[in-house]
Amino acid sequence: MLAEERYHVIINELEKNFSVKTADLCTKMQVSRETIRRDLEELEKQGYVMRIHGGAKKVETDHRPSSYVPFDERQVENLSDKEAVARLAATLIKPNHCIALDSGTTSLLLAKEIASLGYPVTVVTNSLAIANELVNANQITLVLTGGIYNGEERAFISDLSTLIFSKINIDLFFLTTCGISVEKGITYQRMDEVNTQLAMMQAATETIVIADSSKIGVNSLVSMCSIQEVGRMITDTHISEEQLQQFKAAGVTVLVAQEEGVLHE
Repeated sequence: MLAEERYHVIINELEKNFSVKTADLCTKMQVSRETIRRDLEELEKQGYVMRIHGGAKKVETDHRPSSYVPFDERQVENLSDKEAVARLAATLIKPNHCIALDSGTTSLLLAKEIASLGYPVTVVTNSLAIANELVNANQITLVLTGGIYNGEERAFISDLSTLIFSKINIDLFFLTTCGISVEKGITYQRMDEVNTQLAMMQAATETIVIADSSKIGVNSLVSMCSIQEVGRMITDTHISEEQLQQFKAAGVTVLVAQEEGVLHE
């Protein structure tokens, strides 16, 4: 098991139990105490846990890493660019498609576009915010993953939220991100949500990144996947020509949302 996979397990255990014991983690992941000690040291350095005698406890919300921005604050950042991205993303959704939406703020804007499409679509999501947006949309079949609710993200997280994806087939997964680059791929600030997004990706025929241009070239804390594992990316007109060419050279099709029309690269 890779270190990042172990980090995910530890974070998930803390979400459920608030504290973890080193001995229990060793048994669960079949690794040595020294390995768990290093993992807990790394997670403490990143601000996710506080080590205590015999294990670690969850860091309270007010002491999360300063680089983390809660959902409600992110909603107002780069809003016009995100809206343009969401409008373009909605044009890729066909009648009777089954799509997956994660808990990002651009996903919520896309949900608002989907609500007005006027034809049947199935939406699978771990976001309570998106569920509330679509609950009265008559043409939408809404599937909520469940899991442990996280108020900061207005979404369900933990391994419980991944279980449904082994039973369903997704046509398109619209993936939001904290950072995307050719070198480091898709990256995030939080570890506790990546498992859900990976499960969505594995169930999907195609994964499409929806990211305003402020995310491009950014390498955040947690790696999710390489750039080669996504099919297309939708962004806004503030992406540079150099960035466009880098993604093109890496084999990624970039769709740029403009006020009038769409530029295909």
